[in-house]
Amino acid sequence: MPRKVYVLDTSAVIAGFVPGLAKAEQVTVQEVLEEARDLCSKLELETAVVAGKVKVVSPSREALGEIRREVTKTGDVVSAVDIKLLALALDLKRAGDEPELMTDDYAIQNLASLFGLPYQRIAMPGIKEVLRWEMVCPACDRRYSPPAPRCEVCGSRLVRRPRR
Repeated sequence: MPRKVYVLDTSAVIAGFVPGLAKAEQVTVQEVLEEARDLCSKLELETAVVAGKVKVVSPSREALGEIRREVTKTGDVVSAVDIKLLALALDLKRAGDEPELMTDDYAIQNLASLFGLPYQRIAMPGIKEVLRWEMVCPACDRRYSPPAPRCEVCGSRLVRRPRR
């Protein structure tokens, strides 16, 4: 029987998720502990880790590469920590577990949906639809795939918009 595993993002703890209280196994990456800046969140996370209720795990290189490739394709703006959390959830899913990302981060939710990874929001309403992004020139309206920075025709700085 697959085990339920919560993959903890910093945003979940900041929004009120208390690590260690849930009945499911809980994991995170080292960088989440470093991201928790407010004293309460930092103490909750560190206490749960020391108590053995939250495990700090590193994702595989393969999963990291796969997530990075998808981020490049979709144009989502995510941090290196977000990529690690998604890769960790992907590893758990492939190992036969039932990972659930605990996050209020919309970009993580968007990418999780594309990979078929369940997520649970804490305080924010969550995404309404899965988006893919494109880069658009505000001057001449030409469209490019992310992460193009400037229009090849007029040189204007491109802006990121949801693809229609």
